[in-house]
Parts: sequence; structure tokens; C-alpha cells
Amino acid sequence: MKLSQEEIFVLIQSCASGNQESLKKFFEEFSEDIYNFPIRVFHLEEDDASEFFIYAYERLKSGKRFQTFVGKSGFKTWLYTVLRNMLIDWKRNKRELKIVSSVKVNSDGVEYDSIENEPDLKSDQQKEADSISRRFRETLSEIKMESRIIFKLAYIYYLNLEADEIDYLLEKTGLSKEELQKEIISIRDTLSEKEIQILQSEDKIASIYMNILELKQQQEKEKPIVFNDNLPNYDKVQLSIQKKYEQRRKLIEKKNKGNFITRTPYRVIAQLLRIPEGGVSISLQRVIEKIQKKIVNYEI
Repeated sequence: MKLSQEEIFVLIQSCASGNQESLKKFFEEFSEDIYNFPIRVFHLEEDDASEFFIYAYERLKSGKRFQTFVGKSGFKTWLYTVLRNMLIDWKRNKRELKIVSSVKVNSDGVEYDSIENEPDLKSDQQKEADSISRRFRETLSEIKMESRIIFKLAYIYYLNLEADEIDYLLEKTGLSKEELQKEIISIRDTLSEKEIQILQSEDKIASIYMNILELKQQQEKEKPIVFNDNLPNYDKVQLSIQKKYEQRRKLIEKKNKGNFITRTPYRVIAQLLRIPEGGVSISLQRVIEKIQKKIVNYEI
């Protein structure tokens, strides 16, 4: 049976005090909303949604977050705002974990691959992700030096250069090691700013969805009050909802096209390597195709 607004308010106040029975009831009532939120808003896969659900549960189960609900906004608006903020934090943490190297150093100072040398307690999903990562590194190492460096420079925000690649760049560019290091740091600093913009764009997708929910709540309450232009307020809200949906659709379309990936501009790579921008584009495309083909063929 659906809870009334008054019953929800009482339930949330009880959750805020840490009452375990109320917290249990909350998760029984709203677990589906928590699970579906990242799928609807961020278009996450079901496995990622399940992972986020556990993340959200761990942060809600103490009851402290419920203390921020004072009833000024609708309960669902408050809940989705909390979930949005947690989801953004979860995505940031997950992104940071993805770029941490799996190579470690033992007590003798020798590098080793933690995937191959440590007890494997990972889930099947994590094993598959590690397998793809390993195949990616293997494929990349087989690509000729210049093309591999172009690819790494394009995605230098996520990747590191090996010693032999640095030597190649020093010879190719005529820069000193300090000058090359300064160039790479400068590129990464610029890309860091772009990464912040990307995270803000992802946040905007969620924010627009929140606005849509608020407008829908407003629409339900509105009475057909007619303004001077003879357009009912209800219809004005509907137009606002449609505009928000269109704005959100365009952002998701950009994300699906890969515009939310932090990549070095071709111009910057071309200037550093002293080659045409067209050559950078063609070389990069060939490397991407080779990597995709190798991974797909391996899986088949």
C-alpha cells in the first residue's frame, strides 16, 4: 500500500533517529526507486545499478542522511537529490579506481602484476574487466611505436608513457627530459579542466531530470489559471517539461557519441610530434579499430 506524505514524513523522521525498524521499512518501500534511479537518469547498466545500490545502502543505513529532510520539498525530490549526489561521488570514485595501475613492487623492488600474483577473490564481472584491460595493454604493446604514442598522447589523462616511449619522444621532438615533462604536465592540466566540465555535464543530466520531476509535481498541483496571453499555467509548465526533456536528450546524445571522454586535441599532438593533424586522426582511428577488433575477436 502506498504511503501518504504524512506517513512518509513520520517514517523519515524515525529513520533520521536511527530506528532500525523504520530503516528496514524505508528500504522495503523505496529500494526499487534507489535501484532504478541510476538506470533512468544516468543510463547505467543493471550490474552498475546493483553496485550503486549497495553503495547507497551503506550510506543510508545509519539514518544520518535522513536528517536533511525537513519537508520543504516533496519527498521524492529530496530522495532523488540525495541519490544524485551519491551517484556522482560513486562515479568519481569508480573513475579514480579505474586509472590506478595494477602493477606493484615486491620487497625486492621487482615489479609484478597483481592480477597474476595475488589471490584472486574478485567477482566474475571484475575478472572479465581485468581480462579486457590486460588484452588492451597487450594489443597496445604490439602497435608500432609512433602510432602507440599518438594513441597514448590522445588519452594521456588516463594513460602513462613507458621509458622507451619517452626516449622516442625525446628524439622525435628534440626536447630535453625536463621540457617534455613540462609539456605533458601542461597537457594533463588542461585535460583536468575538461574532465571537471565532463563531470559537470554528467551532473547536469541528473539535475535536468530533477527539474523535470519538480515541474511534474508542480503540474499536478496547478489549476488552469489563465494569464493575459490566454495560455494556462498548466500548459506553460508542460512546455517547460518538454524543453527540459529535449535539453537532456541532447546531452545524452553527446555522451553516447563519446564527447564525455577526456581526449587531447589533435592539434596539440600534431604540434608536439611535428606531423599533420590529419596524420594524427588517421593513425588514432587505425589504433582504435585494431584494439576493438582484437578484443571482440578474443571474446568471440
